[in-house]
Amino acid sequence: MLIAPLSVAACAAAFNARSLGAQTDVTIEVGASQIGPPLGAEAESERFGVAGLRASHYSSTAGVFASFLTGRTFGERSPGDFVTGTLGATLGEQWSRRWAGTLDLRVLAFRVRGPFTLRTGVEASSAYSAVAVELEPTIRFDAGPVTLAVSGVAGTGRSRFEVWRIAGGATRALEEPLARIGGTAEVLFGRGPVRFGVTSGTHETPGGSFTSGGARLLAGGRWGAAELRTDVWRTPVGTQTTAGLAVVLPISGWSVRGFFGRSEPDPLTLAEPGSASVGLLVGKRLVSGEDRGPAARPYEIVSPTPTGARVRMTVNAPESAGTVSLLGDFTLWEEVPLRRVDGRWEVELEVPVGNHHYGFLVDGEWYVPDDMRDVVPDEWGRVNAILVIEGVS
Repeated sequence: MLIAPLSVAACAAAFNARSLGAQTDVTIEVGASQIGPPLGAEAESERFGVAGLRASHYSSTAGVFASFLTGRTFGERSPGDFVTGTLGATLGEQWSRRWAGTLDLRVLAFRVRGPFTLRTGVEASSAYSAVAVELEPTIRFDAGPVTLAVSGVAGTGRSRFEVWRIAGGATRALEEPLARIGGTAEVLFGRGPVRFGVTSGTHETPGGSFTSGGARLLAGGRWGAAELRTDVWRTPVGTQTTAGLAVVLPISGWSVRGFFGRSEPDPLTLAEPGSASVGLLVGKRLVSGEDRGPAARPYEIVSPTPTGARVRMTVNAPESAGTVSLLGDFTLWEEVPLRRVDGRWEVELEVPVGNHHYGFLVDGEWYVPDDMRDVVPDEWGRVNAILVIEGVS
Protein backbone atom coordinates (compact mmCIF):
# COMPACT_ATOMS: atom_id res chain seq x y z
CA MET A 1 0.00 0.00 0.00
CA LEU A 2 2.90 2.41 0.65
CA ILE A 3 5.10 1.53 -2.35
CA ALA A 4 2.82 2.96 -5.04
CA PRO A 5 2.26 6.41 -3.42
CA LEU A 6 5.98 6.73 -2.76
CA SER A 7 6.75 5.90 -6.41
CA VAL A 8 4.37 8.64 -7.54
CA ALA A 9 6.05 11.19 -5.29
CA ALA A 10 9.52 10.14 -6.44
CA CYS A 11 8.71 10.50 -10.16
CA ALA A 12 7.18 13.94 -9.65
CA ALA A 13 10.07 15.15 -7.49
CA ALA A 14 12.61 14.23 -10.19
CA PHE A 15 10.89 16.46 -12.74
CA ASN A 16 10.01 19.27 -10.32
CA ALA A 17 13.71 19.68 -9.62
CA ARG A 18 14.20 20.88 -13.21
CA SER A 19 11.30 23.34 -13.25
CA LEU A 20 11.31 26.97 -12.25
CA GLY A 21 7.70 27.42 -11.28
CA ALA A 22 4.53 25.61 -10.27
CA GLN A 23 0.78 25.91 -9.98
CA THR A 24 -1.26 24.58 -7.07
CA ASP A 25 -5.04 24.25 -6.78
CA VAL A 26 -7.19 22.85 -3.98
CA THR A 27 -11.00 22.59 -4.30
CA ILE A 28 -13.58 21.28 -1.82
CA GLU A 29 -16.88 19.89 -3.18
CA VAL A 30 -20.30 18.88 -1.87
CA GLY A 31 -23.34 17.56 -3.68
CA ALA A 32 -25.67 14.65 -4.27
CA SER A 33 -26.07 11.78 -6.71
CA GLN A 34 -28.44 9.00 -7.65
CA ILE A 35 -26.79 5.82 -8.90
CA GLY A 36 -28.76 3.16 -10.73
CA PRO A 37 -28.02 -0.57 -10.38
CA PRO A 38 -26.48 -2.61 -13.24
CA LEU A 39 -29.01 -3.50 -15.91
CA GLY A 40 -30.87 -6.69 -15.06
CA ALA A 41 -30.18 -6.43 -11.33
CA GLU A 42 -33.20 -6.51 -9.03
CA ALA A 43 -32.30 -3.50 -6.93
CA GLU A 44 -33.37 0.08 -6.38
CA SER A 45 -31.42 3.19 -7.24
CA GLU A 46 -29.30 4.59 -4.41
CA ARG A 47 -29.33 8.28 -3.44
CA PHE A 48 -26.16 9.66 -1.90
CA GLY A 49 -25.07 12.85 -0.25
CA VAL A 50 -21.41 13.32 -1.24
CA ALA A 51 -18.42 15.45 -0.26
CA GLY A 52 -14.87 15.50 -1.50
CA LEU A 53 -11.57 17.27 -2.02
CA ARG A 54 -9.48 17.73 -5.18
CA ALA A 55 -5.89 18.97 -5.24
CA SER A 56 -3.21 19.34 -7.90
CA HIS A 57 0.33 20.70 -8.21
CA TYR A 58 1.77 21.21 -11.72
CA SER A 59 5.15 22.42 -12.86
CA SER A 60 6.36 22.99 -16.41
CA THR A 61 7.12 19.30 -17.05
CA ALA A 62 5.24 17.31 -14.42
CA GLY A 63 2.36 17.31 -11.99
CA VAL A 64 0.79 15.43 -9.11
CA PHE A 65 -2.90 15.28 -8.31
CA ALA A 66 -5.18 13.70 -5.73
CA SER A 67 -8.91 13.40 -5.21
CA PHE A 68 -11.08 12.04 -2.41
CA LEU A 69 -14.84 11.52 -2.45
CA THR A 70 -17.15 9.98 0.12
CA GLY A 71 -20.89 9.50 0.18
CA ARG A 72 -23.70 8.10 2.30
CA THR A 73 -27.18 7.04 1.28
CA PHE A 74 -30.23 8.78 2.62
CA GLY A 75 -33.87 7.70 2.72
CA GLU A 76 -35.89 5.08 4.57
CA ARG A 77 -33.61 2.14 3.78
CA SER A 78 -30.68 1.04 5.93
CA PRO A 79 -27.72 3.28 5.14
CA GLY A 80 -24.94 2.39 2.75
CA ASP A 81 -21.80 4.33 1.99
CA PHE A 82 -18.81 4.59 -0.31
CA VAL A 83 -15.37 6.14 -0.27
CA THR A 84 -12.99 6.52 -3.19
CA GLY A 85 -9.62 8.14 -3.73
CA THR A 86 -7.05 8.66 -6.49
CA LEU A 87 -3.41 9.70 -6.35
CA GLY A 88 -1.52 10.29 -9.58
CA ALA A 89 1.43 11.84 -11.35
CA THR A 90 1.84 13.18 -14.90
CA LEU A 91 5.11 13.61 -16.78
CA GLY A 92 4.99 15.52 -20.08
CA GLU A 93 7.30 16.44 -22.93
CA GLN A 94 6.76 18.58 -26.07
CA TRP A 95 8.95 16.99 -28.74
CA SER A 96 8.10 19.38 -31.58
CA ARG A 97 5.41 21.80 -32.69
CA ARG A 98 2.95 18.97 -33.32
CA TRP A 99 4.17 15.98 -31.33
CA ALA A 100 3.93 15.61 -27.56
CA GLY A 101 3.92 12.78 -25.04
CA THR A 102 2.74 12.21 -21.49
CA LEU A 103 3.13 9.41 -18.95
CA ASP A 104 0.42 9.07 -16.29
CA LEU A 105 0.67 6.95 -13.15
CA ARG A 106 -2.46 6.47 -11.01
CA VAL A 107 -3.12 4.75 -7.71
CA LEU A 108 -6.83 4.27 -7.02
CA ALA A 109 -8.82 2.72 -4.21
CA PHE A 110 -12.50 2.51 -3.30
CA ARG A 111 -14.91 0.74 -1.00
CA VAL A 112 -18.69 0.42 -1.41
CA ARG A 113 -20.93 -0.99 1.34
CA GLY A 114 -24.67 -1.53 1.40
CA PRO A 115 -27.49 -3.70 2.82
CA PHE A 116 -29.59 -6.30 1.00
CA THR A 117 -32.10 -9.03 1.87
CA LEU A 118 -31.32 -12.73 1.46
CA ARG A 119 -33.85 -15.05 -0.14
CA THR A 120 -34.62 -16.35 3.33
CA GLY A 121 -35.70 -12.86 4.35
CA VAL A 122 -32.66 -12.32 6.57
CA GLU A 123 -31.08 -8.86 6.45
CA ALA A 124 -27.44 -8.91 5.37
CA SER A 125 -24.76 -6.47 4.28
CA SER A 126 -22.03 -6.60 1.67
CA ALA A 127 -18.92 -4.59 0.83
CA TYR A 128 -16.71 -4.46 -2.23
CA SER A 129 -13.26 -2.84 -2.12
CA ALA A 130 -10.40 -2.59 -4.58
CA VAL A 131 -6.90 -1.14 -4.80
CA ALA A 132 -5.11 -0.80 -8.13
CA VAL A 133 -2.20 0.88 -9.91
CA GLU A 134 -2.31 1.97 -13.56
CA LEU A 135 0.33 3.26 -15.98
CA GLU A 136 -0.76 5.11 -19.14
CA PRO A 137 1.66 6.48 -21.78
CA THR A 138 0.11 8.77 -24.43
CA ILE A 139 1.35 10.21 -27.72
CA ARG A 140 -0.47 13.23 -29.19
CA PHE A 141 -0.31 14.66 -32.70
CA ASP A 142 -1.84 18.09 -33.35
CA ALA A 143 -2.39 18.95 -37.00
CA GLY A 144 -4.54 22.03 -36.42
CA PRO A 145 -8.16 21.02 -37.06
CA VAL A 146 -7.34 17.34 -36.41
CA THR A 147 -5.91 15.98 -33.16
CA LEU A 148 -4.92 12.34 -32.64
CA ALA A 149 -4.15 10.75 -29.26
CA VAL A 150 -3.06 7.12 -28.79
CA SER A 151 -2.67 5.68 -25.29
CA GLY A 152 -1.55 2.40 -23.84
CA VAL A 153 -2.68 1.27 -20.40
CA ALA A 154 -1.57 -1.42 -17.97
CA GLY A 155 -2.97 -1.98 -14.49
CA THR A 156 -2.81 -4.40 -11.61
CA GLY A 157 -4.49 -4.64 -8.23
CA ARG A 158 -6.63 -6.69 -5.89
CA SER A 159 -10.29 -6.75 -4.90
CA ARG A 160 -12.18 -8.07 -1.88
CA PHE A 161 -15.88 -8.92 -1.64
CA GLU A 162 -17.38 -9.44 1.85
CA VAL A 163 -20.85 -10.62 2.93
CA TRP A 164 -22.17 -10.84 6.47
CA ARG A 165 -25.42 -10.84 8.36
CA ILE A 166 -26.28 -7.55 9.98
CA ALA A 167 -27.51 -9.40 13.07
CA GLY A 168 -24.25 -11.29 13.41
CA GLY A 169 -22.66 -14.44 12.03
CA ALA A 170 -19.44 -15.29 10.28
CA THR A 171 -18.13 -13.03 7.54
CA ARG A 172 -17.50 -14.55 4.14
CA ALA A 173 -14.82 -12.94 2.00
CA LEU A 174 -13.57 -13.55 -1.51
CA GLU A 175 -10.36 -11.99 -2.79
CA GLU A 176 -9.42 -11.79 -6.45
CA PRO A 177 -6.44 -10.34 -8.40
CA LEU A 178 -7.13 -7.51 -10.83
CA ALA A 179 -5.24 -6.83 -14.07
CA ARG A 180 -5.68 -5.29 -17.49
CA ILE A 181 -3.56 -4.35 -20.48
CA GLY A 182 -4.71 -2.53 -23.57
CA GLY A 183 -4.98 0.79 -25.31
CA THR A 184 -7.28 3.53 -26.59
CA ALA A 185 -7.29 5.95 -29.52
CA GLU A 186 -9.16 9.22 -30.05
CA VAL A 187 -9.46 11.53 -33.06
CA LEU A 188 -10.96 15.03 -32.66
CA PHE A 189 -11.99 17.35 -35.48
CA GLY A 190 -12.38 21.14 -35.30
CA ARG A 191 -10.61 24.15 -33.77
CA GLY A 192 -13.48 26.33 -32.57
CA PRO A 193 -15.74 26.16 -29.52
CA VAL A 194 -17.30 22.91 -30.74
CA ARG A 195 -15.39 19.73 -31.57
CA PHE A 196 -16.42 16.20 -32.38
CA GLY A 197 -14.54 12.94 -32.56
CA VAL A 198 -14.47 9.17 -32.40
CA THR A 199 -12.83 6.81 -29.91
CA SER A 200 -11.95 3.13 -29.72
CA GLY A 201 -10.32 0.84 -27.20
CA THR A 202 -9.39 -2.76 -26.44
CA HIS A 203 -8.46 -4.35 -23.12
CA GLU A 204 -7.47 -7.84 -22.01
CA THR A 205 -8.28 -8.94 -18.44
CA PRO A 206 -8.35 -12.21 -16.48
CA GLY A 207 -12.13 -12.08 -16.86
CA GLY A 208 -12.06 -11.75 -20.65
CA SER A 209 -11.78 -9.16 -23.41
CA PHE A 210 -13.31 -5.67 -23.48
CA THR A 211 -13.60 -3.64 -26.68
CA SER A 212 -15.28 -0.27 -27.22
CA GLY A 213 -16.07 2.27 -29.90
CA GLY A 214 -17.86 5.56 -29.59
CA ALA A 215 -18.35 9.20 -30.45
CA ARG A 216 -17.78 12.51 -28.62
CA LEU A 217 -19.24 16.00 -29.00
CA LEU A 218 -17.36 18.69 -27.09
CA ALA A 219 -18.35 22.32 -26.54
CA GLY A 220 -16.84 25.14 -24.51
CA GLY A 221 -16.62 28.87 -24.03
CA ARG A 222 -16.79 31.55 -21.36
CA TRP A 223 -19.79 29.75 -19.86
CA GLY A 224 -17.85 26.49 -19.22
CA ALA A 225 -17.47 23.17 -21.00
CA ALA A 226 -19.59 20.13 -21.82
CA GLU A 227 -19.07 16.65 -23.25
CA LEU A 228 -21.74 14.42 -24.79
CA ARG A 229 -20.59 10.84 -25.42
CA THR A 230 -21.93 7.47 -26.47
CA ASP A 231 -20.10 4.14 -26.58
CA VAL A 232 -20.77 0.54 -27.45
CA TRP A 233 -18.94 -1.96 -25.22
CA ARG A 234 -18.42 -5.66 -25.90
CA THR A 235 -17.71 -7.29 -22.54
CA PRO A 236 -17.40 -10.92 -21.35
CA VAL A 237 -21.09 -10.81 -20.30
CA GLY A 238 -22.48 -9.24 -23.48
CA THR A 239 -22.80 -6.00 -25.44
CA GLN A 240 -23.70 -2.80 -23.64
CA THR A 241 -24.42 0.73 -24.87
CA THR A 242 -23.53 3.64 -22.59
CA ALA A 243 -24.07 7.37 -22.97
CA GLY A 244 -23.70 10.45 -20.84
CA LEU A 245 -23.54 14.23 -20.59
CA ALA A 246 -20.90 15.91 -18.40
CA VAL A 247 -20.87 19.67 -17.71
CA VAL A 248 -18.41 21.97 -15.89
CA LEU A 249 -19.40 25.56 -15.04
CA PRO A 250 -16.87 27.96 -13.42
CA ILE A 251 -18.43 30.78 -11.37
CA SER A 252 -16.02 33.27 -9.71
CA GLY A 253 -13.89 30.88 -7.67
CA TRP A 254 -16.70 28.32 -7.52
CA SER A 255 -17.42 25.43 -9.87
CA VAL A 256 -20.39 23.23 -10.71
CA ARG A 257 -19.84 19.73 -12.12
CA GLY A 258 -22.73 17.60 -13.29
CA PHE A 259 -23.28 14.24 -14.99
CA PHE A 260 -26.25 12.36 -16.37
CA GLY A 261 -26.19 9.01 -18.12
CA ARG A 262 -25.03 5.39 -17.91
CA SER A 263 -21.60 4.75 -16.44
CA GLU A 264 -19.07 2.82 -18.51
CA PRO A 265 -17.80 -0.65 -17.53
CA ASP A 266 -14.37 -0.80 -15.92
CA PRO A 267 -12.08 -3.48 -17.41
CA LEU A 268 -9.72 -3.31 -14.44
CA THR A 269 -12.26 -3.90 -11.66
CA LEU A 270 -14.69 -5.80 -13.98
CA ALA A 271 -17.51 -3.46 -12.86
CA GLU A 272 -20.59 -3.59 -15.07
CA PRO A 273 -22.20 -0.40 -16.46
CA GLY A 274 -25.04 0.99 -14.38
CA SER A 275 -28.46 2.16 -15.43
CA ALA A 276 -29.29 5.88 -15.54
CA SER A 277 -27.39 7.89 -12.95
CA VAL A 278 -27.22 11.60 -12.17
CA GLY A 279 -24.93 13.68 -9.98
CA LEU A 280 -24.15 17.30 -9.12
CA LEU A 281 -21.16 18.70 -7.24
CA VAL A 282 -20.61 22.32 -6.18
CA GLY A 283 -16.98 23.21 -5.51
CA LYS A 284 -15.16 26.11 -3.84
CA ARG A 285 -11.52 26.75 -4.71
CA LEU A 286 -9.57 27.09 -1.48
CA VAL A 287 -6.08 27.53 -2.93
CA SER A 288 -5.11 28.81 -6.37
CA GLY A 289 -1.59 28.90 -7.81
CA GLU A 290 -2.41 32.21 -9.51
CA ASP A 291 -2.54 33.87 -6.08
CA ARG A 292 0.94 32.74 -4.93
CA GLY A 293 3.96 34.99 -4.79
CA PRO A 294 4.43 38.68 -5.57
CA ALA A 295 5.05 38.32 -9.31
CA ALA A 296 2.04 38.73 -11.59
CA ARG A 297 1.37 35.91 -14.04
CA PRO A 298 1.37 36.86 -17.73
CA TYR A 299 -1.86 34.96 -18.38
CA GLU A 300 -5.35 34.45 -16.98
CA ILE A 301 -7.62 31.45 -17.50
CA VAL A 302 -10.82 33.00 -18.86
CA SER A 303 -12.88 29.81 -19.26
CA PRO A 304 -12.47 26.09 -19.97
CA THR A 305 -12.90 24.76 -23.51
CA PRO A 306 -13.53 21.23 -24.77
CA THR A 307 -9.80 20.59 -25.20
CA GLY A 308 -8.16 23.04 -22.79
CA ALA A 309 -8.89 26.65 -21.89
CA ARG A 310 -9.42 30.14 -23.30
CA VAL A 311 -6.50 32.21 -22.01
CA ARG A 312 -5.90 35.96 -21.82
CA MET A 313 -2.16 36.65 -22.37
CA THR A 314 -0.69 39.99 -21.27
CA VAL A 315 2.82 41.47 -21.37
CA ASN A 316 4.49 44.74 -20.41
CA ALA A 317 6.57 45.50 -23.50
CA PRO A 318 9.05 48.40 -23.70
CA GLU A 319 7.36 51.80 -24.10
CA SER A 320 8.96 52.23 -27.53
CA ALA A 321 7.28 49.06 -28.86
CA GLY A 322 5.29 49.53 -32.05
CA THR A 323 4.08 45.94 -32.58
CA VAL A 324 3.89 42.96 -30.22
CA SER A 325 3.02 39.40 -31.24
CA LEU A 326 2.67 36.10 -29.40
CA LEU A 327 3.92 32.79 -30.77
CA GLY A 328 4.38 29.33 -29.27
CA ASP A 329 3.82 25.64 -29.86
CA PHE A 330 0.05 26.16 -29.36
CA THR A 331 0.04 28.64 -32.32
CA LEU A 332 2.28 26.32 -34.39
CA TRP A 333 4.87 29.11 -33.93
CA GLU A 334 2.81 31.45 -36.08
CA GLU A 335 2.54 35.08 -34.93
CA VAL A 336 -0.65 36.22 -33.18
CA PRO A 337 -0.77 40.04 -32.83
CA LEU A 338 -1.51 41.65 -29.43
CA ARG A 339 -3.35 44.93 -28.89
CA ARG A 340 -2.39 47.69 -26.47
CA VAL A 341 -4.74 48.05 -23.46
CA ASP A 342 -3.96 50.57 -20.68
CA GLY A 343 -0.22 50.45 -21.31
CA ARG A 344 -0.11 46.64 -21.58
CA TRP A 345 -0.42 44.34 -24.55
CA GLU A 346 -2.95 41.51 -24.51
CA VAL A 347 -4.74 38.88 -26.57
CA GLU A 348 -7.25 36.08 -25.91
CA LEU A 349 -6.92 32.69 -27.58
CA GLU A 350 -7.65 29.00 -27.03
CA VAL A 351 -4.83 26.80 -25.70
CA PRO A 352 -5.07 22.98 -25.56
CA VAL A 353 -4.31 20.89 -22.48
CA GLY A 354 -0.58 20.37 -21.92
CA ASN A 355 2.76 21.98 -21.08
CA HIS A 356 3.53 24.72 -23.64
CA HIS A 357 6.49 26.91 -24.58
CA TYR A 358 5.95 30.41 -25.97
CA GLY A 359 7.37 33.90 -26.26
CA PHE A 360 6.76 37.34 -27.77
CA LEU A 361 8.08 39.33 -30.72
CA VAL A 362 8.52 43.05 -30.01
CA ASP A 363 9.14 44.94 -33.25
CA GLY A 364 10.35 41.63 -34.75
CA GLU A 365 12.76 40.77 -31.88
CA TRP A 366 12.32 37.80 -29.49
CA TYR A 367 11.20 39.02 -26.07
CA VAL A 368 10.47 37.36 -22.72
CA PRO A 369 10.21 39.71 -19.68
CA ASP A 370 13.07 39.40 -17.19
CA ASP A 371 10.64 38.87 -14.29
CA MET A 372 8.79 36.00 -15.99
CA ARG A 373 8.25 33.34 -13.30
CA ASP A 374 8.32 30.11 -15.39
CA VAL A 375 10.98 29.92 -18.13
CA VAL A 376 13.17 27.31 -19.82
CA PRO A 377 15.99 27.57 -22.42
CA ASP A 378 15.33 26.13 -25.89
CA GLU A 379 17.65 24.48 -28.42
CA TRP A 380 18.56 27.86 -29.96
CA GLY A 381 19.71 29.33 -26.66
CA ARG A 382 16.65 31.56 -26.24
CA VAL A 383 14.53 31.69 -23.09
CA ASN A 384 10.96 30.41 -23.54
CA ALA A 385 8.08 31.12 -21.20
CA ILE A 386 6.00 28.17 -19.94
CA LEU A 387 2.23 27.80 -19.86
CA VAL A 388 0.54 24.76 -18.23
CA ILE A 389 -3.11 24.03 -19.01
CA GLU A 390 -4.85 21.32 -16.99
CA GLY A 391 -7.67 19.17 -18.30
CA VAL A 392 -11.31 19.68 -17.19
CA SER A 393 -12.33 16.90 -14.68
